[in-house]
Amino acid sequence: MRVTKLVIGILMIVYSVWLFIQGLLGGFLGIIAEKNMVAGIIGVLLCGLFMASGIVYVSTENSDGLGGDIAGLAMIVAGILGIIGGFYAGLIWTGILALVIGIGFFVWHLKTR
Repeated sequence: MRVTKLVIGILMIVYSVWLFIQGLLGGFLGIIAEKNMVAGIIGVLLCGLFMASGIVYVSTENSDGLGGDIAGLAMIVAGILGIIGGFYAGLIWTGILALVIGIGFFVWHLKTR
């Protein structure tokens, strides 16, 4: 579980940079075209949740405590936010990815205890 937390955490940090760029460009273009501005804002919020969860996963890779569960809860919130706010297809897939990561790590943590 240690290596999986480390790899997923690093990938989440890298993906959050992509979400930030996508959210800024989507929000900026949404302001100009007067649409998809909400999708840009939600993209930036998802970026923050992915970044925070990735940092927690990397920093708690050796720990069996509740730090990973709290990050998993943040990923479940990100998943719900991404699916509800799916004004374009990219957010829906990001929300599904966040739900899979959050629920997957939570169930894995419960099974190992």
